[in-house]
Parts: sequence; C-alpha cells; structure tokens
Amino acid sequence: MKRVILFFLIAGPIVALLAFGLTRNPRELPSAMIGKKAPDFALKNLEGKEVTLESLKGQNLLINFWATWCGPCYQEHAVLKAIQKQHAQENLRLLGVVYQDSVENVKEYLRQEGKPFEVLLDPDNKMGIDYGVGGVPETFFVDAEGFIREKHSGVLTMEYVEFMLNTLK
Repeated sequence: MKRVILFFLIAGPIVALLAFGLTRNPRELPSAMIGKKAPDFALKNLEGKEVTLESLKGQNLLINFWATWCGPCYQEHAVLKAIQKQHAQENLRLLGVVYQDSVENVKEYLRQEGKPFEVLLDPDNKMGIDYGVGGVPETFFVDAEGFIREKHSGVLTMEYVEFMLNTLK
C-alpha cells in the first residue's frame, strides 16, 4: 500500500506537468522583452544607409530576423510580401534583419524572390543578441512608442500578422 501511495505522490505531479506542457503552444515562447522598450540599434541597410530605432520613432515596426539558408524563412517570404503590399500606405515599417548570413547570399536571394522589407545587416549579430533571438525566423512587433508588444517564433501567417497589427493601432 505504501508503494502505491508513493508511486502516486511521485507520478502525479510529473503527469500534471506533462499534461500542462502539452496544452501550451510551442510558437508562443515567453520573452522577457514583451512590454519593454525595444533595444536601440544602428545597422546599415543594403544601400549602406544607417538605420536606427530612433529614426523610426512614431512608426509601428515588424522586425523579422531571417536568413537565406532558413527553410521556414523561405516559406514566410510570400507572407511578408503580401503584408508589405496590403499595408504599404499605413504607419507600418517592415524590417528584415539578416541573421548569420552573407551579403552576397542575401542580394541574390532578394533578386530572385523579391524584397518584402528593408533589409538590415547585423554582421556581428549584436541586434539579434540584444533582442534575444534564438533562431530564425523570429519576428518582433514594436509599437509606435518603441515598446515590444509581441515576439513570434516560426513562420508568420497572414491571420496572425493581421491580428497583431490590429493590436498595434
């Protein structure tokens, strides 16, 4: 009888934790950045012009960390192009931050696939580190006041982006 009670005392909490974990969405990774000011950055775009967070003040931002070697980023590319097209006249700026990739690969990729966002080069991955990026694709939604409202890991969908953009208004 003691063994049965001991078994349930040990197994019960483990089963409860596993059951709780299975109810969670793996795309919703908690981020300590949500609700905080976005870390400042100063990166060059493909044309060599410096872009800073300060220079984008007053605009809602969709900051997408991506790479040409990333399969899910390729899937996401069409969604980002559609977002850019649908929201071109709005107070929304799409930024694509290159993550651990070469300028040559990026230019060739964009030549073939199109350019859905302003591309920023982060050669030392400083911005990726400051934003807590663990892999690509990862996307941050930053409001016009410069606060991070959401972080999404994985491929974006139009429905999700539309939902997030409505929360930024």
